[in-house]
Amino acid sequence: MILDGGSVTFGRLGKESLDVLIYGLGFETRSTKLPSVIGHATRTLAIRMSGPSIHSLKRNVAFAHTQKHQVVGDDGPIESSIAEAIERSRRGDKPIRIAFDVSSVNRLVLFDVLLALSRFANPRDEIEVLYCPAAFVEPIPQFPCIEKLGPISGGFSGFDADPAKPLCLIMGVGFDAGVSMGIISHLEPRLTYCLWGTGVSKEFDNAVKKANFDFDFTGFNTKVLSYDLKDPVGTFQMLDNITYGLRNEFRVVMMPMGPKLLTVHTALIGIAYFGEVGIWRVQHSRFEPPDSQPGSYAIRARLMTDVLVQFAQRQQTLFA
Repeated sequence: MILDGGSVTFGRLGKESLDVLIYGLGFETRSTKLPSVIGHATRTLAIRMSGPSIHSLKRNVAFAHTQKHQVVGDDGPIESSIAEAIERSRRGDKPIRIAFDVSSVNRLVLFDVLLALSRFANPRDEIEVLYCPAAFVEPIPQFPCIEKLGPISGGFSGFDADPAKPLCLIMGVGFDAGVSMGIISHLEPRLTYCLWGTGVSKEFDNAVKKANFDFDFTGFNTKVLSYDLKDPVGTFQMLDNITYGLRNEFRVVMMPMGPKLLTVHTALIGIAYFGEVGIWRVQHSRFEPPDSQPGSYAIRARLMTDVLVQFAQRQQTLFA
């Protein structure tokens, strides 16, 4: 479901011309990095993330208004705004280019946008996901309290999976100390795959290891797999192979913590195995969320638009 992808310089993005750009407008400094370097976008939709007014939020909002971006709240009419932006960008039957910067969106919005794009894009349109890895800052030691675990939506609950089968958890791991262990202890899966994003820097790798106790989950059947953030095609193929091999024996639940790009991959897996695989999210408490400064490059992944459109058509038929 990913045609190609990899790392891309800010200079190269400065030469890009898009019909529609969608990004998350939040408090992270990196929130507006890619919109500020992309050469041209005919229409830009900034989705205002709910949350505290901290870090670079005021600067980012001012940037969006100065650039005349259309700003919509994350609890607002995201779907209709995307439909309108796509429709107004069309010139006859010519395909259009759409980019979705996932760097600073939450996971619920990420799913909403991907589903909206699958509904309103044409099979020949080009849809590209962009992600700006954060510059490394030593994380503040925290042990967040898990407040809620559950499906990201009813459609991605794994509603066709056999509840009698043993649970297999495929989980991304990140900086939040103890969260992975807490989830495994709570769900008690028969088998857990911990996915560890690498390829950004050794500092990131060491910090993730430390937050996850060097992946020593004593007493649980766990397997640790690394994936290269800068290789979207290889990462998706790895996830697809794992899911395909497990779904007959296990009830598979995916929980995409860690880099937002992994959430894109799990969303695509959820689409490919719709109804069979559950996509869950975790809600946990912590102190003031840290800022994220932009790193020195971006990662892009070009999606198979025709497959997304076919999924939207199947979903519409299923729930008609």
